[in-house]
Amino acid sequence: MKSVKNLDTDEILIADIFLALDDNIVFPFREKCEFARKKIIDPFLVCEVCGQMVQIKGGIGKNAKITHFKHLKDSEDCPYKTDTKIDRDWILRGKFNGQKEGALHIETKQLIYDFLCLNKDTKGEVSFAKQEMVNKSDRDYLKWKKPDVTSIFKNKKLVFEIQLATTFLDVICERQHFYKENQSFIIWVFKNFEIEADKQRFTQKDIFYSNNRNAFVLDEEAIRLSNLHNDLFLLCQFQNPIEKDEKIEYEWECKYVNLSDLTFDEETLKVYYFDVSRAEYEIAEIVEKKIAGRKEAEKNLKAKQEKLRLQEIEVWEEEQRQIEAKQEKIRLEVIERQQQHEIYKAQRQKEIDADQLDFENKNALFFDRLEKNYSALSPLQLIFKSRLYEISSSIDELFKNGYEPSNEDITFLYNEYKNEINHYKVPFRLSILYYLSITIIKTKIRRNSVYKEQLPKIERVLVAILSIKEKKVIGYSYSLIQLANHFFNPKNEKNYSFAFIILEAIKTYYGLDNFLHIEDKKGNFKRKLEEYNIAIPFKELSYNQIISSVFKELKFENNIS
Repeated sequence: MKSVKNLDTDEILIADIFLALDDNIVFPFREKCEFARKKIIDPFLVCEVCGQMVQIKGGIGKNAKITHFKHLKDSEDCPYKTDTKIDRDWILRGKFNGQKEGALHIETKQLIYDFLCLNKDTKGEVSFAKQEMVNKSDRDYLKWKKPDVTSIFKNKKLVFEIQLATTFLDVICERQHFYKENQSFIIWVFKNFEIEADKQRFTQKDIFYSNNRNAFVLDEEAIRLSNLHNDLFLLCQFQNPIEKDEKIEYEWECKYVNLSDLTFDEETLKVYYFDVSRAEYEIAEIVEKKIAGRKEAEKNLKAKQEKLRLQEIEVWEEEQRQIEAKQEKIRLEVIERQQQHEIYKAQRQKEIDADQLDFENKNALFFDRLEKNYSALSPLQLIFKSRLYEISSSIDELFKNGYEPSNEDITFLYNEYKNEINHYKVPFRLSILYYLSITIIKTKIRRNSVYKEQLPKIERVLVAILSIKEKKVIGYSYSLIQLANHFFNPKNEKNYSFAFIILEAIKTYYGLDNFLHIEDKKGNFKRKLEEYNIAIPFKELSYNQIISSVFKELKFENNIS
């Protein structure tokens, strides 16, 4: 049995779909079927063909599953109970008989009849209404139909067919042809109509497309409106054609209507609210005009393009001459820039050579010691024989590659640092003393990955602290007081955040009072210090550990006095 009918809802349950649902859905139905079999309640699941009560059956054992619907043991004959081929007309008759026995079908039919009677009593548009009335053919007395409701509306014969179950297309066509031959209008009424195409049954589509794409539904709101206005109201769902991108597309619309709102087409004997065919014809004309207009515009555009093409050919040679002239100008400008670049390179090289010569002259004693006192130079010592602008990057690369200084390297660094600091008088930015200082700092932190990562950001501060410690400016071209003022400048937020460290270095290595007395002759630094104490600016504390690691004497205080 492929399907059964639920008399409570008039819903058709497809066996393969319903029986595959979860047990918590299926087994309550099975229990209810058993109550019906014992006549505790009225039958509610019946065969869609013969209308007899059915059961939900399954296998046995631990892993038993619900497998099928089944007639009762002593039920009457039904084609589903035999192996013979089911007669199509017999099935159709069975479906219609079963349909008329459904509670929802009976209720819907009664509601339509009642609402027509309300119209008859209050408005008088309906002059006759009757349920299950036999309509005989005007041409062939042997032919007849018995619609759900027959009525006369404004002197027009109008019948209602309630469509709740599946029906063959030829049956629908046969009924519509019969009523048309007998000058009767027909309205098919649904309880629910799906507008999504993949959810529609073929029966719904057959009726919908054969009735000018108008579907009539008696839903709860329609029932409410019918009771309110003493008239039959139906929900009309229809497709409104629109033009989009030179094509006809359809938008679903709906409206609650009564019989007076409907069009009764005397030629086709169809009943509808919205004339989709006419609207479709009008939209088709709009589409055709748009296409024609587009093609004309394309034709005109093509003509304009051809004209422009000819004009472009005429001016092409002139444009080419202008392009060639511009290209020649650009070529000459490139040559000039190259020449200027070569001049700049030569000038820059002279400056580099002059800086190199000045560097060698100012550090002559160091280079003399390097030549005489150290016979076999280590990789670290060799760096100091590099050219001026290569020393810094060479030091970075050496330690980046994990170089481990030897004892000789350490002795070399500290001895040469002591020699240079003793002879260091006039500060200048790139001195051997500066490079020795940076190298010594790198050796101190070489085994700490965090410090190595922080060093590039704190290097200038460390060199400034070292300058204060030695009372000689290293790596800057300032005097010692200028160096202090450099960090106590509130306009430079980065340096200003390290001012407390510079102040701590002054206190530790110089003594604040001595520093102010000896170095701050004009009192500018003292005024800046007073302003600093009032402002209480942000202090960069992230690098305190690396600073303390390099300068172990420094102790950082929370407050500055």
